[in-house]
Amino acid sequence: MENWEFRLQKEGDRSWLPLESPDVEILEGRYRVIARSSRVNEPVEIRITHQSTEEFPPKRRVMKRSGRISPQGAIASVVISASN
Repeated sequence: MENWEFRLQKEGDRSWLPLESPDVEILEGRYRVIARSSRVNEPVEIRITHQSTEEFPPKRRVMKRSGRISPQGAIASVVISASN
């Protein structure tokens, strides 16, 4: 059984917040995202979708990165910027 855990950290904060839903509303800023998996040493594609509801019409942006799950089951952090 696959098990994925995602965490989000706002720039300047020390704590990591768990992402328990695929749809999360966050404040404007720069964030790091990390993931842990029960899989190891496998290639993955990381895709983050941002939809700005402040723009009319709302704009949807997608960021994609390729990476590899480490032997410890972790994905290196990804920096994203969220703006209104």
